[in-house]
Amino acid sequence: MTSVPDQPRASRNRRRGDTSKLLPRLSAAAALVVLIAAAFYMSIRSLERSPPVQPEYQGKPKKDSSSATLADSSTQPDPDFSGISRLEEKRSLIETAVRGFFQAASVNDKLAFARDVGRVRPLMQAYYTKKTLQTRTVAGLGSCVSIGEKGQRLGYIEALFTSGKPAKVIVEEGPDGRFRVDWESLVKYSEMEWADFLSRKPTSPTLFRVLVSRLPTTGSDRQVWLEISYPGNDKRLKAGLNPHDPAFQPLLEQLEMGDWKNVPLTLRLCYSEAKSNAESVLITGSEGKGWLILTDRRS
Repeated sequence: MTSVPDQPRASRNRRRGDTSKLLPRLSAAAALVVLIAAAFYMSIRSLERSPPVQPEYQGKPKKDSSSATLADSSTQPDPDFSGISRLEEKRSLIETAVRGFFQAASVNDKLAFARDVGRVRPLMQAYYTKKTLQTRTVAGLGSCVSIGEKGQRLGYIEALFTSGKPAKVIVEEGPDGRFRVDWESLVKYSEMEWADFLSRKPTSPTLFRVLVSRLPTTGSDRQVWLEISYPGNDKRLKAGLNPHDPAFQPLLEQLEMGDWKNVPLTLRLCYSEAKSNAESVLITGSEGKGWLILTDRRS
């Protein structure tokens, strides 16, 4: 009887051994690919879901300008559009608008490059009766990022100046291709000085652009407690919200997207009639997203 050679069996055993060694490497490589894909997906979703806010006061990717005309920018946007398409190709148009906005020497000149002119004209006129309108010479643009907000053509633009620190502005592109700067978010427009609000303690709702963080709470608390601050002021106030109140769901969603820490918000605040606690205020409503008021022009 002829004996069966051991060579084929040994070869098969070696191949099995090589395969068993290769499997862990393949599994590790596959896991790495999955992790990279997941991280990329989450970063894209984070950019798309980030509320439009002033970049100087947020930790995430988080906005105008165009040619010299006083025409209102309230033309109807494409409801299915999101952000500014081919943004880098439009840098020269954006820079022209930003330059006109910052170098304007009068309210009317600045309004020519401002977003939502019909609404902000009286606000700007009143604002510059108390504050000096200062001009700045634009040297160019820095980073330009499109904002993924459905139905809105918005972008974060870094304006560089011949002297002084850069400024981040929100810009809006109209269907006519013109760009306009959001003046309100840039100057943190509020209906009253923060110091006056703290001293007068008005009981009527007053609009403020503020930073909001969540305060620690115990398990027995039925409210979400928030700390409210105004940029550049050390005085903090607190306010409680019922997390189950449908009226505050958009506000809570913004706080969650901002990780509940120093989230820029546009709120209406007031003191209670009793004024029993000078540290506490009431939140009667929120407007827009972040420091930007989004006007829905589709209705």
